[in-house]
Amino acid sequence: MMTAKQTNREGFLDRLFATYRELLGEFEPTPAFAAKVWARIESRKRENESWLTYLIAWSPRLAFAAFAAALLLTASQWLPSQDAGEAALLDATYVDVLRANSLDEEDGALWMVASNGR
Repeated sequence: MMTAKQTNREGFLDRLFATYRELLGEFEPTPAFAAKVWARIESRKRENESWLTYLIAWSPRLAFAAFAAALLLTASQWLPSQDAGEAALLDATYVDVLRANSLDEEDGALWMVASNGR
């Protein structure tokens, strides 16, 4: 005795197979059947490829490269300068440079005091 649920499933399967036959048509199973199926799959796969597919594939690598670049740039900012005198020169204001030049012209001893901070 068949229940309504089994009848409904069989009806669904009948419709599914009918649609399958309608879409594929009648075919003769040959040794090349699997090769033809794979050829159709590959052709559809090539049709769907776009720049977005490549972006999705490369996104983890791009994210890692961006993270590594940010880490290197951050580390380079934290490392101390090679030349402390050069850093002091870069930090000096225009007025400091003028004062040091004027002290050098007037008296060398005052220039040493101004440059050493004493």
